Amino acid sequence: MYKVKEEVYNCPVEALSNILGKKWVAEIIWNIQDKRIRFGELQRILDGCSKKMLTQQLDLLIENNIVINEKKTINNTVESNYYLSDSGILLLPIMERMIDWGNSNLSCEG
Repeated sequence: MYKVKEEVYNCPVEALSNILGKKWVAEIIWNIQDKRIRFGELQRILDGCSKKMLTQQLDLLIENNIVINEKKTINNTVESNYYLSDSGILLLPIMERMIDWGNSNLSCEG
């Protein structure tokens, strides 16, 4: 059994698809890639993603050990940096294959 939030799945592919299929999640992972990024910077990159939505999706990714939130206190101010965990980094080649498949097999016509 595989659990994502309150949902339970019998298949790991379905569980992962549930995570990656959520709005903004794939874009968050793709934009973090190999860097540490602050919340505000990520929100600027994801034009149209609200603060609430970004917070919810980052929480989902943190809960599923895909993203790590590293907090540091600098001059009495807490600074959060987000980056991919080892398992999050392992998703990148999968996402690249999904992009390749989509480009080869799906129509981009509107």
